[in-house]
Amino acid sequence: MSKLLWLASLPVLAGALGLAVASAAPVPTFAATKAYAVGRIPEAIATGDLNGDGKIDLATANYGADTASVLLNNGDGSFHAKVDYGTARGPTSVAVGDLNGDGKLDVATSDIVSWVSVLLNNGDGSFQARRDYLTGWGPYAIAIGDLNGDGKLDLATGNYGDTVSVLINRGDGSFQPEVDYATGTFPKSVAIGDVNGDAKPDLVTGNAVANSVSVLLNNGDGSFRGKQDYATGVSPESVAIGDLNGDRKADLVTANEAPPAGTVSVLTNDGSGTFAARRDYPSGGVPRAIAVGDVNSDGKPDLVFTNLDTYGVSVLSNSGHGTFEDGGDFPTGSNPWGLATVDLNADGRLDVATADSGADTVSVRINTTVVCKVPKVKGRPLARAKRTIRRAHCRVGRIHRAYSRGTIRSRVISQTPAPRTVLPGGGKVNLWVSRGKKRS
Repeated sequence: MSKLLWLASLPVLAGALGLAVASAAPVPTFAATKAYAVGRIPEAIATGDLNGDGKIDLATANYGADTASVLLNNGDGSFHAKVDYGTARGPTSVAVGDLNGDGKLDVATSDIVSWVSVLLNNGDGSFQARRDYLTGWGPYAIAIGDLNGDGKLDLATGNYGDTVSVLINRGDGSFQPEVDYATGTFPKSVAIGDVNGDAKPDLVTGNAVANSVSVLLNNGDGSFRGKQDYATGVSPESVAIGDLNGDRKADLVTANEAPPAGTVSVLTNDGSGTFAARRDYPSGGVPRAIAVGDVNSDGKPDLVFTNLDTYGVSVLSNSGHGTFEDGGDFPTGSNPWGLATVDLNADGRLDVATADSGADTVSVRINTTVVCKVPKVKGRPLARAKRTIRRAHCRVGRIHRAYSRGTIRSRVISQTPAPRTVLPGGGKVNLWVSRGKKRS
């Protein structure tokens, strides 16, 4: 991914105050990979504070071991050795949520032999023996959300049998028999989110054989309308939901495997839960799992996806209005199938963790991105303005002097770029400083 994929054009200001130069999105940076052993062939990863200490922990679904591995956080983004818990056969996906309403996060896996396994938390990050619940045939993906508005978290699975199964929570972490809804062919991923703005969580599946996403709108009681399908790139392995263009409407994005040259598809929401034709971006390899999150700290959601070609994660940085440009490739472990973007060391930046099916590991890369968030210094004395700019990880650029009737000598008249602009770390802020009133 060495070429710029899309650059939003920004206005260039010219005149007596000089030029304000548009800049590309800041490029994220990450510390070196740290790998932690998990069970055999981990296909998915989920995150949450599993032992109640305020630190984000990890859980994986280990397809080759019939287990879920739990790794507790030391607090700095490093992790204790794994503890394994049995699941039904062939877990392919994992999700975390408080399923029995006790304030403790539980773990659920989708298991390829038509079950979900629920592991209730003892409260200290250890888990009870699994309880299994039947789904449609071949559940490959799982998601957790309150689908019927009763305050209790339900389950949804995407199934090989071209259905999504909904399992409504009885309130104690046990579940009613599944209800199945038709999707496109082979829904290998499922996501929960309100896509039509009615405050009811809807279902979206990524259909790997149909080359589409299916959108199932919620009736409000945890039942769903018939699917509406939208075309994606070839073989969407993963789907995620997020407001990509800042219009407060939930957009869709898919990672389309399509070897040897996969793509990422972006589908923009019109606000009613229908979607515009996709815009595809080259992935630079074979993308597998995808997530939405601001990894370069500029306030705009980026796209992060695992890349089977590069054995790592790749970033498409949001350059404004939901368009994207190359944000770099970052190696992790062999065959990274699962992905999580979350702040693992509590520094306010999103880190990345992958489930590496070819290495039986979880790889963690801590975010080290530094950006210049341009502060407002207009009206301040020059010396104070300089200190403020440096504290914001910016540099003082050109200093221009001009006569001013309204600004005291040695105070800042104006600045470029404007306050709240986000630049790469060390970005320059140009100042125009008063020389006082011009004497006649």
